[in-house]
Amino acid sequence: MRVPLRMAMLKHPRRLKHPRWIDLLMRRGFVLLCACVLAGTARAQTAPGAAGSAPVAQANASAPGPQANLKGVLTLDSGWRFQVGDDPRWADSNFDDSSWTSVNLSQSLTDQGIDSYSGYAWYRMRLDAKGLAALGSLAGQGQLELLITGNSPGQIAAFVNGAETGHTRGMTEQPAEYLSPPFSVALPAPEASGAQVLAIRTWARPDQTISHGLLLKVEIGTPAETADWLALARGRQWDEQAVASLALAFLFLCVAGLGAALYLAQRHHSEYLWLALLCLSVSVSGVLDASYGLAAIPLGIYYRLSVVAGRVFMAVTLEFVLRFTASEWRRLVRVVQIAVLVLAGVLLAHVELLNQTLSVAAEVVFCGLVCAMLFQAWRRGQGDAGAMLIPFFLAATAGSADALLGFAAASGWVPAPLANYRFHVGPIAFGFGTLAYAIFLVSLVAVILYRFIHVSQDEQRAHAEISAARSVQALLIPTQLPSNSNFMLESAYLPVNGVGGDFFQVLPVKDDSLLIVVGDVSGKGLQAAMNSSTLVGALRNELSHDPATVLEHLNRVLLGAVPAAGAVPELDCAPCFATCLCARIYPDGTLTVANAGHLSPYRDGREMPLPPGLPLGVIADNQYEQTTFQLRRGDRLVFLSDGVVEATNAEGELFGFERTQQVSHESARYIASAAKHFGQTDDITVVSLYVASKSAVHDGERVLETK
Repeated sequence: MRVPLRMAMLKHPRRLKHPRWIDLLMRRGFVLLCACVLAGTARAQTAPGAAGSAPVAQANASAPGPQANLKGVLTLDSGWRFQVGDDPRWADSNFDDSSWTSVNLSQSLTDQGIDSYSGYAWYRMRLDAKGLAALGSLAGQGQLELLITGNSPGQIAAFVNGAETGHTRGMTEQPAEYLSPPFSVALPAPEASGAQVLAIRTWARPDQTISHGLLLKVEIGTPAETADWLALARGRQWDEQAVASLALAFLFLCVAGLGAALYLAQRHHSEYLWLALLCLSVSVSGVLDASYGLAAIPLGIYYRLSVVAGRVFMAVTLEFVLRFTASEWRRLVRVVQIAVLVLAGVLLAHVELLNQTLSVAAEVVFCGLVCAMLFQAWRRGQGDAGAMLIPFFLAATAGSADALLGFAAASGWVPAPLANYRFHVGPIAFGFGTLAYAIFLVSLVAVILYRFIHVSQDEQRAHAEISAARSVQALLIPTQLPSNSNFMLESAYLPVNGVGGDFFQVLPVKDDSLLIVVGDVSGKGLQAAMNSSTLVGALRNELSHDPATVLEHLNRVLLGAVPAAGAVPELDCAPCFATCLCARIYPDGTLTVANAGHLSPYRDGREMPLPPGLPLGVIADNQYEQTTFQLRRGDRLVFLSDGVVEATNAEGELFGFERTQQVSHESARYIASAAKHFGQTDDITVVSLYVASKSAVHDGERVLETK
């Protein structure tokens, strides 16, 4: 990077040596003196068959004193001959260019009556040798240089007296379009007997229409002056073509690092990872813009890489917005992502009309889908999605903002200067696309940080809630099952979120029978755990062991346990209910069951028929029906929660009753593990009982009593 002092010297090369008015006087006086000398030496003498010679410059100013150290750069605007086409003989100093069209570089070719063209074209000018010698003498040395500025991305090669003296980077045997900066070529010392002929060969790709001309300016001066002006031009190239793009790329790279750090901190929020990839794709595009602006890569490679980077940006942005908004349009997003990535290959075919049509269609679909997902999330109450709506619209259209403005200007919809309008911050220039990306970046950082802080606070509250609920969980799930020579017990409990609403209790009774209660409270987290603990506490204090009576008592307890809305602000006091099944099993195999909306138990792989019943907490003073069965020695009885049946795989298929029945003869741990690996979506509770009592009957099942 240039330091400010160096920039000042480049913009005003003599400011440090003379006051400004002296500097201006010296420059204008030198221009006038050079013009007078050249005018006096320029004759109507021309080489046989050659065009007339042209004066080096014309100016009006006061002459300086004879002792001044005179230096300057003169512009060669008029006196040029122009011809479309390409022929190596046109570089020869003896070539007759009298039939060529006279042009002025300061004017457009179309304004001078020349039709638009494509491909190669040549410019020629003859300079008087005596005038050049006088100019070199006045400058204090015998050698001069030309400073040639082209109309990028056209390419230029310069010839002096038939010999090539310099060219832009892309002007080779296989020309390539670079955004070439000005370049300088040295003029050989003029001879008193001959003139010097300048020939400029220009080229642009055949599918590009040229109307102004590819040679913008040719200046002549001393090596020191041309070096200063060349350095200034290259500095402007950095300021206008690279600094803004590189600065924006660096900022997006920093935000990509921020997104990666946020993802490492909250790995279950994958939107941060896609945020990092989104910002990385924008950084790559910014580096490509700067590389092309500094003539590091040609237009063809820049176009291909930009197309790929732009389509990757679309695909990654759609994935980020999909996860950011938790939208249900996953399939539509996948289709659009595949389409834009495939479209990148189609656009590389260089079919102009097809490219424009497909590009516009992709932009419209991409922008519409992004805005629709954000708007839908905002309507659902996601405020940060609404805050991102306008910035994302700007980002979606930033890549094509300049192209759209150019099309609008060509169609007469907006003033022509607006198409190429550039904003400036000091010497640094940037367009509408860069401005749109900058606004998008600021908004993106603000919203993402807000979201991260908000999510962190919610997770801290959730962790505190789970920590409090875990202290209650020990009351809900027995750590050890009671030992009994008549029954073999096994249990498995797999909460889906650390703390669940499922509960079960196995209580021994004095007559060696067992009271088994399995239930599932609606809701999640601390509220569900508190309601479950209330039911378990009431169950442990229950004096009766009759299943129907137990359920009726728990129903009254649950109805009285839920506080009114707003009574406890820390808790979610939504309506609460619970499914519950209560069974008492005697040593002789007698089983008495009452059900409050819970899943029926399975006996040796078959679901036991139970009458339906309302869940607890729905209707006060509800009566529950009780059913009695006779178990045999060796029977396996399985109680489970709906987390087994409702397990769902990636394709949306339920574990279901059929699979549950198939595994119901297995152990409790096997059943719970099978449902979890299939796709756990809710708490899973399984209690398995094996009848080992010698007093149990050996005949088939028989119903003893129903009431």
